[in-house]
Amino acid sequence: GKTLEPRQQFYYARELYYHRRYRDAIAAFTAFLETGRGWVENEIDACRHLGLCRRALGEMDEAVRALLRSFEYAAPRAETCCDLGQCFLERGDAATAAFWYELALTRKRDDTSGGFVLPDCYGYLPSIQLCVCYDRLGEREKAIEYNERAASFKPDAEPVRLNRAYFAGRKL
Repeated sequence: GKTLEPRQQFYYARELYYHRRYRDAIAAFTAFLETGRGWVENEIDACRHLGLCRRALGEMDEAVRALLRSFEYAAPRAETCCDLGQCFLERGDAATAAFWYELALTRKRDDTSGGFVLPDCYGYLPSIQLCVCYDRLGEREKAIEYNERAASFKPDAEPVRLNRAYFAGRKL
């Protein structure tokens, strides 16, 4: 029954998300964003988590809208681009997913902003996902190139190894 300050509200919403109370988390993140008094890094992360909640509930259109809302606060972050790519991949739209993963690879990682940074989103994750996208689009050579790019970030990653075996088993 206590009124939370915006920062407390943000972290409370994250706890709801981590406990898979997605509807409650959506309400809390939305209320936090509506205050207009949050720290920009928290506002961006709130949009990402709103998108994750919506995706977990199967509400893909709402997930995309929540993620795009983060662009009101700053230029796209690789984390958000990867989340958007995943939404479109789950929708079966590999071409649009590839756009977002390609954009993720162009974003610069900023460890000084104080925001939450997911290092894999700045190289490995978009590369391995682009391998999937281009394979689904029938562009095998490009898929292989992105798998090898993913390997440059994580040479011993199991998905890289499995993709190599997959491509070795397929004829040109």
